[in-house]
Amino acid sequence: MSRVEGIDDDALAALDTFIPPLRGLGRIGLLGGSFNPPHLGHAMIALAVYATEELDHLWVIPTASHAFGKDLVPFDDRVRMCHLAFRHFAGGAAVLDLEKRLPAPSYTVTLLRVLHALRPGIRPVWIAGSDILQDLPKWKEPEEVQRLARLVVVPRRGYEAGAKLGIDLPLLSSTDVRTLFREGRDISGLIDREVLTLIERRGLYS
Repeated sequence: MSRVEGIDDDALAALDTFIPPLRGLGRIGLLGGSFNPPHLGHAMIALAVYATEELDHLWVIPTASHAFGKDLVPFDDRVRMCHLAFRHFAGGAAVLDLEKRLPAPSYTVTLLRVLHALRPGIRPVWIAGSDILQDLPKWKEPEEVQRLARLVVVPRRGYEAGAKLGIDLPLLSSTDVRTLFREGRDISGLIDREVLTLIERRGLYS
């Protein structure tokens, strides 16, 4: 097991329980994000990447805290929403609550190093919206991130340049969903019905 800076060997070994075993050739799509909340656009992006890339599995990884300080509902609520939002992928997708187990602040480069250390042979594909391209230089060790994972860029509204996928995906954002919900407007066509039920039951975004 390789070492990861900032994480001792015992803590690293403890993380192993929370990471699925590799499948096939270890080609794992990594869909990270705040998922605040997850919406149909996230699910359709995952499906589109599955259809255009040779992936053996998809790992959905909610962020514990936002790198640029955005307010988020509790992590456990977002993890539960992700389980509901991606349940239609059956065994093809796994939701990892790994980030809350990593040292804060949690950086993408640290996450990738942990995955490489605990799953030797992993061939990660980081799925990113085209809007992150302008912020990528601000990430911690952006060159190392791109060495440790191949980036597949999907289109986001207003940032279509650089996107690999050329189809018209739903370009809504979680901000759109939250705003509409707080305005009392119908969002049932934007998110999974079970996610909406959880939001209402838990009083999220109200």
